[in-house]
Amino acid sequence: MSDSTVQRPLAMQHRLASATRALWALLRRDALALLWFLVLALVAVAPLLPAPRTRVLGELGDNVHYAYIAGWTAQALLLGQSPFVDPRLNYPDDLALAANDSPYLSFLFVAPATLVLGPVFGYNLVIVLSHLLSGYCTYLWARSLTGHRFAALFAGTAFLLAPFRIFKSLGHVNMLSTQMLPLFFWALDASVRKREPGERQRWLLGLATFLVAGSSLYLLVICLVCGALYGLVALLPDWRALVLRGWRSALAVLIGALLGALPAISVLGAGSFAPFPLGRTRLWSADPLNFLLPSSLHPLWGDAVSALRPELHAGEKTLYLGLVTLAMAVVGAVALYRQPQERRRLLVWVLTALAAAVFALGTDLWINNQPVSRDQPFWLPAYYLAQLPGGGIMRVWSRFGIVTILFVALLAAYGVRFLVQRGRTRGGQLAVSGLLLAVLLIDLLPGRLPVAVLQPRAIDRWLAQQPGDFAVAFLPVDKPLVNETAIFGSLFHGKQMPAYIHAAHQPRAYKDFAAFAGAFPSAESIQYLRWRGLKYLILEQRQYNGWRAPPWSELERRLAHFPELERVTELDGFLVIALGE
Repeated sequence: MSDSTVQRPLAMQHRLASATRALWALLRRDALALLWFLVLALVAVAPLLPAPRTRVLGELGDNVHYAYIAGWTAQALLLGQSPFVDPRLNYPDDLALAANDSPYLSFLFVAPATLVLGPVFGYNLVIVLSHLLSGYCTYLWARSLTGHRFAALFAGTAFLLAPFRIFKSLGHVNMLSTQMLPLFFWALDASVRKREPGERQRWLLGLATFLVAGSSLYLLVICLVCGALYGLVALLPDWRALVLRGWRSALAVLIGALLGALPAISVLGAGSFAPFPLGRTRLWSADPLNFLLPSSLHPLWGDAVSALRPELHAGEKTLYLGLVTLAMAVVGAVALYRQPQERRRLLVWVLTALAAAVFALGTDLWINNQPVSRDQPFWLPAYYLAQLPGGGIMRVWSRFGIVTILFVALLAAYGVRFLVQRGRTRGGQLAVSGLLLAVLLIDLLPGRLPVAVLQPRAIDRWLAQQPGDFAVAFLPVDKPLVNETAIFGSLFHGKQMPAYIHAAHQPRAYKDFAAFAGAFPSAESIQYLRWRGLKYLILEQRQYNGWRAPPWSELERRLAHFPELERVTELDGFLVIALGE
């Protein structure tokens, strides 16, 4: 055996030991900061804490199918299946989970806890970790830039408690995975600002891009667009650097993006993704006031804000930067401008934040949820971005605002450092720090968020007790909550079902099923459903209410024309019908 053969394992062991020591030193150094962000994360999800295995934030909706994805990801690993495809759903095909924007890396990370404590716990754990890491990763970058721990803590706190993020914890766990944003822009900054960046910086940039793509395709598009501008402003007017070094950073980003987006790329040819029409995307244009108006969830003045200016789409359009954070950012911008060596950084950050804000305004300018010009709009950059290949999958442009929120928080760190260092004594600095943190917390109080109970239903337990592997269908169709609660229940009974993972990107098998099942009961629909081999139809009575489905009384009248349909059982508002042969 050669000396080099022996040395390679030893060198690998040495690097692993060094990395372990470095990680342990980092955790010891930042223990108090981590504890602070953990406390904030738990406060933000306080209503969950009494029952984290059965409660979710917000009304039942998107949170249900994300809890399902958390559960299936864990089950798939145990069963030796792909976490991106559920063979039991979208009967008679299978269900590609990648048709929905999902933080699959986070769900894989928490899979052991999900297996032990259940899908709702795993889903809630991802929310807590996203809060914690969003604050901590912002803290790390701000600390590396300012060298000031409290200023970095302020920036991390402002980003963690941003009302945009708090609203996303009500169901959009993909958009809550913002811990990857500071990592991406930090790695990008290191790659483009150094005169001769090494391969290590480019590997880190590619890794950060992969982490973004594995968290949210929305965040990936946002990072690619804003990152391109960031790199251009940082490198120009040095065309030589742009040509000789910029392409290497761009290649690292491209490789990371493609690897992270592989699950979504793999289902592009299935016809599931449908581009959103302009009428659907214009609706989600932010108002410039959305950046300045506090959250309607704020426990002190949220009701007053809602009364003064009602926001129909607060969950998507609350982009409040924070009065205290914004004031500190202005101070920080002035402080940076006074340092000639930092003016380029200030220019890059301000232009990136402004560009993200313009994209958040959507396809055209809207005020009070109404377009300034409905018939002859002045198109904004988002409109033209949507015309590019793949741009049609973007629906909610206001989400670009999270980048503005991040850079305002980072600039605020410089402002806080400036003010705290003006204190003449240690006691004076502590007083200024305490006052700034107190007013920041008051400004960004998350409030008590609504909760709902999510657990297997009586009908799910009944299905679990039925022997054999067979297919069932929940009706009525065209009711998203019927579909979402049904797929969540599949985690507990394992039966096959027609199902989709995103209402706007329904697979062909489900569309075929829905075309006939929507007319049930009729001779044609019954014939089709029998042909498909469905054993039971499960009708949710409360959903037959005249909205997207006939009233229950009307359905009962129609069922009377088909006495051959066997009523198997009624259980907690669900009627089980056997189709027979």
